[in-house]
Amino acid sequence: MSAEQDLRAQVAAALLTRGISQAEAARRLGLSNKHVNQMLTGRAVLTIPWAERILALTGMRLVISLAHDIQPR
Repeated sequence: MSAEQDLRAQVAAALLTRGISQAEAARRLGLSNKHVNQMLTGRAVLTIPWAERILALTGMRLVISLAHDIQPR
């Protein structure tokens, strides 16, 4: 799973966990339900700022960390 796919899945799961429908999220964000659906299904780009806004509706925040893959030489 790519990082983008993982982000979409986690944002969608956060909405589901909090009982917030895509339609309700769209209404609160001033977006169309279609556009929110497209962002969460990969037909439109889910940017970091939009992911943060959607997660804020759920009381969550986005945390990004970087790590080096350690490959034996």
